[in-house]
Amino acid sequence: MKNIIFLFILISGNFFGQNIAFRKNDKIYELDQKIRKGDFTSFLEIGNYLESDDPLTEYLGYHIIHTNEANVAKRIISENSFFLQNEFKFDSTISVKKYREFLIKNQNKIAFSDLADAFLLTPFEDRKTDFQIQELTQTKLDFLESKRSEIFNSNWLKTNNIDNLINQKDSRVLLVLSSLFLKNRYRFNEHKNNNAEIINLIRLLTKSNIAVPDESGQMNYHIEEDFYEISKLNLVIFFANHYKNYKWNESKNSFENSQLKQVKNDIENDLFDSLSNEDDSIALNSFIKLTRSNPEKVIALAEQFDKDDIDFNYALPTFPYRFLKQLVYLTDYCKKNNIDFIGNTDLQNSINVLKTDLTFAERRKLENSLIYSLTLDEITAFEYWCLIYEKDWQLTYSAGRIIDKFYSKNWNKTISNKKHLESYLLKSKLFEDLGIIGLCHNYVIKFKGSSDDIIASLESLQTENDKVKLQIVKAIEFAKIQIVYKEPEKKDWYGNIDSKVKNFKIDFKKVMAKADDKKKFEDEMSFLLSQINYSQIGDALNAIKTVEMNPRHLYSFMNRDFGLSFIGNFEKAETRQDFLDNYLKLSEYDLYKYYLVKSKVDFLGTKEDLDFDKIYEILKYDINIAFAGGGGSENDNGVYAVIKLLELKFKTSLGYPKKYCSSDNMYACSARDSANSWMNYLNVNKYIKNRHNQPITFAYEK
Repeated sequence: MKNIIFLFILISGNFFGQNIAFRKNDKIYELDQKIRKGDFTSFLEIGNYLESDDPLTEYLGYHIIHTNEANVAKRIISENSFFLQNEFKFDSTISVKKYREFLIKNQNKIAFSDLADAFLLTPFEDRKTDFQIQELTQTKLDFLESKRSEIFNSNWLKTNNIDNLINQKDSRVLLVLSSLFLKNRYRFNEHKNNNAEIINLIRLLTKSNIAVPDESGQMNYHIEEDFYEISKLNLVIFFANHYKNYKWNESKNSFENSQLKQVKNDIENDLFDSLSNEDDSIALNSFIKLTRSNPEKVIALAEQFDKDDIDFNYALPTFPYRFLKQLVYLTDYCKKNNIDFIGNTDLQNSINVLKTDLTFAERRKLENSLIYSLTLDEITAFEYWCLIYEKDWQLTYSAGRIIDKFYSKNWNKTISNKKHLESYLLKSKLFEDLGIIGLCHNYVIKFKGSSDDIIASLESLQTENDKVKLQIVKAIEFAKIQIVYKEPEKKDWYGNIDSKVKNFKIDFKKVMAKADDKKKFEDEMSFLLSQINYSQIGDALNAIKTVEMNPRHLYSFMNRDFGLSFIGNFEKAETRQDFLDNYLKLSEYDLYKYYLVKSKVDFLGTKEDLDFDKIYEILKYDINIAFAGGGGSENDNGVYAVIKLLELKFKTSLGYPKKYCSSDNMYACSARDSANSWMNYLNVNKYIKNRHNQPITFAYEK
């Protein structure tokens, strides 16, 4: 491998505010063009620049690069030669003298290779490389056959005489194809994009996949995806040594080499190739099968596919190869420990319903039902399926609330049972290693502020599983951290302040006068609506009825600024009208209370007054994040509306702004700090009667 360090300074036309002269040297680039055609004299002459600090300006796409002649000369030599390490040490110590001495000494041996468009000392056929020939999976073969006509009609195939070599059944075509692949290697500011077609044609012609070492020394089974040149070079070396032994087999309609061993494929290989199938159901079913397959094979292939950045169907989880490594480990563990990870029909039906478009009340009812009906023997199956369908945001946010409250509700049972505790700790590690946002990587947080009894349970847990051992240590560390309420240093910010619009109608007319400038108009309309207070909502909703603007942006202030997303879709006229009818006849307190009751939020006592213990639980758990993925947002779930009732009842906002947000279609706010402050307020002032000693929410340290 060539160990040349190129120092590129990517800057704009003005470097740190100072003008820099643009320098060029046409001579050095003329030499480059001659070298590409095999001119040895030019190859020798380019060495004269190896110690030159004279500046040069180059362009890489939109980037302006200020470098020097020595760096450019090194790059040109590197791009146009393939000397072995023991032939010439190409590193930062290279000098004009060393370079010239090497070339002059070996002038009669160095040749320009048409296979590489580069200078060599040792021919490719005299070099060796490791390789592995792998049988094509049926999925891959079917895919290639579907592309046969497209590949065989490619312009590059005809212009390089590939079609004639194929028609003649001349195995030299394999060497020529590998040569074209090597010639496609990256050169400065050049890129050729038919690598996949070249390699797929080799696969079609040999009915095999040939893996060779890449720059890391590992076998690369997807060399068409490899940016670096080492795998391309090794493929040429392979065919230079073996193409003559490939013979055409009429019955197979391909070349075969009886002298080389071909590795058979397992079902796992075929399933991995199916992950990129355009049919969502085929790709997803293959993914599910892989999560239950041989863990060693799946983990090895997942690492390979992940390293090579192989495309996959969008229906799969965001990071399918990472997910496979963790899920196949989980299912293997479950099989060995008699843990159900599939679930029954009722559970799977509930998951399917959570994936649908439910009203807030319908979703909350189903979530609550699962929180109280699921058992510790069933929760792993729920987690498993929710990770399979991680891309479904409606499901993953519901799963976040369900799993969070479920484990808090069943915490003592989890801790007191060795099987459940060990599996929980294992999942905490596996889900952490999914490498995705969400509460999935926060499982050990539940241990924060634990009692001495729980710490003792962790210390006494005996296990042979190394992942569990790691998490025991981590859980004990969290358990010893006490939970202490800390008053936020700052309770407002530029996205949420107590703003004021003195006269909405006048300001609205001013904005409407700018309707001809669409962008400015929409920006100012969004800003105006983000600044109003509760008493101006009626005027605002009536005023904007005829405004021509994306409804999602126009009415977002109702959800994002006043915490009313649980009511319904304000883009719909019937939702807005229902709200206005109630807004005109109810006080602010009664309006929030009305909609919370209507949405089946359980926050009232038997006498229809505020039940502070129920409210405490809502504040503690109901601002939830997704189980996995979900874009990093959070669901308010009506918590701000509950907070608003507390503010109005106690006539204080505890120092927080009097609105949920001043979003302006830009900012996202959270009521979490306010919720924590109100939990502390209710506790300190003795409004709660119960202990509420269940563990904290997974989102405690979001």
